[in-house]
Order: sequence, then structure tokens, then C-alpha cells
Amino acid sequence: MEAFDWPTLLSDCVDFAQRLIQTPSMPGKEGRLAALVAKELRRLQFDQVWLDEAGNVSGRIYGLDRALGAIVLNCHLDHVDPGDAGLWSTHPYAAEVINGRLYGRGACDIKGPLATQVYSMAALRRANQRPRRDLVFSGVVEEEVGGKGAKYWAEHLDYDVDLIVLGEPSSNQLSLGHRGIRQIWVKFSGRSVHASAPERASNPNIALAEFLLRLERMKAGLPGHELLGHTTVAPTIIEVDTTSMNVTPAWTRVLLDFRTAAMSVNDILAFIAEVAAGLTYELSDAWTEVVLSNTTSGSSNERIFGYYTSPDSVEVKSVCDALERGMGWRPELACYQFATDGRHFRSVGAAIVGYSPGEEELAHTADESISLDMIAGSLRGYVELLRSY
Repeated sequence: MEAFDWPTLLSDCVDFAQRLIQTPSMPGKEGRLAALVAKELRRLQFDQVWLDEAGNVSGRIYGLDRALGAIVLNCHLDHVDPGDAGLWSTHPYAAEVINGRLYGRGACDIKGPLATQVYSMAALRRANQRPRRDLVFSGVVEEEVGGKGAKYWAEHLDYDVDLIVLGEPSSNQLSLGHRGIRQIWVKFSGRSVHASAPERASNPNIALAEFLLRLERMKAGLPGHELLGHTTVAPTIIEVDTTSMNVTPAWTRVLLDFRTAAMSVNDILAFIAEVAAGLTYELSDAWTEVVLSNTTSGSSNERIFGYYTSPDSVEVKSVCDALERGMGWRPELACYQFATDGRHFRSVGAAIVGYSPGEEELAHTADESISLDMIAGSLRGYVELLRSY
């Protein structure tokens, strides 16, 4: 890999990452960033650059054998709100480099990795090398709020894809999947009265309190997946039907956020029924508000998961071999704790892995940052992967 000017490549990549961070791109407001990315791809002489109706931006470099399925490097364009700027050591959009780390909202999730993906592809153009197969960069919108851009990309895909590499932060390890999400409302009903006479009420808050105490005791028994980890359930939002402070509620409900790769919808409903034994309740799907049966009939026995690529697959071995040649060390096989757009790409039929610089635990935090050394290592890994996979 002597043909590559690594110091210049790293410098240019970090400069691009800084410009990305300096361009705010909250969900639904990614247009300026998409235009910036498209301009950069054209400047770097990608063979094709285009934007689609969802607002996604893509760029392609042609391979030597265009009959082969493409490698797609995927990142999202949006980021979460930076929050209180006073909690940051630097301004969230200043994109300052301090002690070998680039700081700013989106530094590790996802603009540092985005720049790394783009410049690993550009490295081949600069060295006048063609990859074996087409390389496509895909920057999608609204990952942080449900994956609108990823869904559109997968539904309108018009070329063959063999491998999708997610740019979510993985500390340059290889992530083979993550747990799926299922969010369910559990609603308890009662009878509302004036709060001065609570003895006349049937207060649903009491049933909710009992349910939550049982949930805390029983959640430890939920099953896990051998690689993607144990099932978790977290009560997040609690709602009641009234905003009056002197009225007991007619109903109260809690949102349960399940993360699992070992349970089906039927399993989840059965677990809720066990926790709520003796209580009267109603369930509804958080995404559709469709009422669910308190029994398991009519639901699904299919396990819920985000995406999962077997560690024993040929694709994983090939990716690991390439990354080892590039970085000089073999990446560990890991999984993401959080959800990614990978869950929307399963219908494509390609192998899906996650690989990028950036520590997952720094995503969405104040003083979010990314290591320049980690970017440098990732560039070397990516370049070899793109050349030889």
C-alpha cells in the first residue's frame, strides 16, 4: 500500500470532517450537508454523484468487474441535538482538534466516520487504482428519527449489492449486528374523581406502580443472544389522560422499550402478561397504536433483531482478513448496543457489517469527539477492504 500518501489523506479527511461538523444537520434539515457532501464527491472525481427524492446523497466509483455486486459504505447525515452548549468544552459546531481528538456534535456519530468512508474511496482515485467491484457511498437522512432515508434507499435500490458497511462508531472493531426494538404501551384504566376524595376513585396509578415494581424484579430473567447480548426492557414515557392537578386519572400508561435478539412478539406479550398477572390492562403497539391482544394469539413467533451476520460466514472472514492487512491487527467481532439503519437493509440480501472509527459510548454525549489516530487506522483498513474484497 506504498502508493498512498497517508499523512495527506488523513489531513484532508479531518478537514472534511471539520467542515461536516460545522454544518448542522438535524433530522429533516440535512439539505445543506447533502449538498456539501455531493460537492466533495464531485471534487474528488467520483464517477457518479446523485441525490434522490428522500434527500439521500450517493457517489459511485466504478470497479474493474461491474458484473460483481457493489460494496456500499453507508452513513447517515443527521445528528442529535447538541443540547446545552455550556456543557461542552468547545462550541458543539466549532470542530476543534485538541490533543489528537476532533470535538463536536457528530464527531463520532457520524461525521468523522462519514469523512473516513468518503476519503478511503478517494484514496483509490488519487492512487489511480480501480477496485475489483463498484464502490458506492450512501449518505441517508433521518436515521436518528426512524430511518426514512435508509428505507427509501432500500426500497428503490436498482443495482446489485454484495456487502454493506455501516459507518456507525465501532472503535475499528467489526460489528455483526444489534438487537431489535419493540416498543409497547401498557395501559391501566380506572375511574377519575376529584383528588380531594380519592376513596371514590379507582386510581390506575396504583396498578401502574405495582406493575413497574414487578417489572424491575422480573426483567433479569429475560433471555439473551450469544453475540448480540441480553434482552433489556426500560419503562420510558408515562402518560395520563388529564393535565389537571386536582383530578385522579381515568387511565395511565407506560411505554416499554424492549431491545432483544432472542424474543418474538409472542414472547414479549407473554412476559408482559406474567408481570401484569392479576391486573387489568391493555396493550398497544407504540409505532402504529394498534391494540394488541393480551394473549399471544395472532402475533408473531419470529425473533426480533436489528441485523445479524454470522461470525462463521465467508463474508465476515473476508472482511476481517482485509482489515487485518490494512490496519496491521485483526478486528474483534462485536455488536452495537444501539440500533442502526442496518435493520432497514436486511431486505437487500447483502451481508451487513459495521466498521468505523469512533467510540460508541461517546455518541450523543456532550464533548463528543473522535481520535485522529483511530481515523488513520480506519482509513488503512477501509482502503484495503475496498481494494481486495
